[in-house]
Amino acid sequence: MAELPSYDISVSANPMTAFKDLPVKARFRFMLDNAQNTIMAYIKGPVCRGQLALNVINDRFWVFFLDPEKSDLPEVDEFYQQQADNLKLPSELESNTVPITNWVKYANQQTRYLEAKSEFMNKWFEGGKHLTTDVLWTGDGENPNAALTVFRHFDSASVVQGLVGNQPKTAWILDYALLERIHYLLVAGFDVYGNFGHQLITRMFMDFLRMEGESNFLALLPNTVRHEEFSSWYQEQSPQFSEFLQRNIKPFSQPTQVLYLTQDYKKELFDKLEKELAPVLHDRFDIVNTGLSSENEALLRSIDDIKGEGLKTVPQIVMVMIEAENGNQQLFTLLHNNAHINISSLFSEEKNRDYKNDDFTFVRGVIGSYQVRI
Repeated sequence: MAELPSYDISVSANPMTAFKDLPVKARFRFMLDNAQNTIMAYIKGPVCRGQLALNVINDRFWVFFLDPEKSDLPEVDEFYQQQADNLKLPSELESNTVPITNWVKYANQQTRYLEAKSEFMNKWFEGGKHLTTDVLWTGDGENPNAALTVFRHFDSASVVQGLVGNQPKTAWILDYALLERIHYLLVAGFDVYGNFGHQLITRMFMDFLRMEGESNFLALLPNTVRHEEFSSWYQEQSPQFSEFLQRNIKPFSQPTQVLYLTQDYKKELFDKLEKELAPVLHDRFDIVNTGLSSENEALLRSIDDIKGEGLKTVPQIVMVMIEAENGNQQLFTLLHNNAHINISSLFSEEKNRDYKNDDFTFVRGVIGSYQVRI
């Protein structure tokens, strides 16, 4: 590196420009080795406080990462450098900004990036070459940060290691550019004293990054079902949002090389990922070794299968203390996962609620920062 990165906002607000002299692999590894902490920095930070900030994510989803070894290619480094202008973030506007006009600017910028990314991926994965679960990081067989679960608790959130609960509706796969941009959007470049415009455009831009992570996950499904699956996550969306989906999801058309034996593709994919990541998945939150009988443990595990509108009045987080026959006490957490027909609307969360698909996640130990009931 000839010189340290400039503090000029045009450089420092964009990690693709500020750290261009550092190898992508090294930058990615630095964030992955403690990925839970990396993501917790914004999940627990001031940017994710309150309903309006948190309704940008689903109530429970799994997070996976691209393998830095698989992406350690000169072509990838060159692509990021070519896209530096399209990877700019709202933080370059500093604390005072007009949200609507600038949102259009960044929407167009994200469109250009996704089009270029689709073109790059179509060439790199031509005919499905390399497009298997092998592209995902397995934590080198020992790092539990390779798979994370994010919970939203209405106006707060938690992130834990492992794949907790039943298989979720959605999942993210984060590559280097996406993980770095989320960090810069929500942590490094977020001004807690910024005006409402700064906070609003940050929240709106996060919609783009969430959908990009979801689209990365969908790329491992058969190309015939990707758009249908994605649309099922965003039902009854606005015409403008529908147009955005049409422009940015369909272009990547290469077939996956993941072998599917049934037509329940998403379940099969989750099953494969759970199996491949098994060496780094721990049982910290599983209903095992509780001191209770196996029958009672089975009953507690069955709580995860409860769903429906009857859960509407159950708090987001409930701490449960259970005393075993031998007198030992064990603490559990009951998490209420709110379902939505889509999370693309900024102010209409109640309108988008899907109460019939609300469900529970019941875990051993504690998840959540602010318990509601004990």
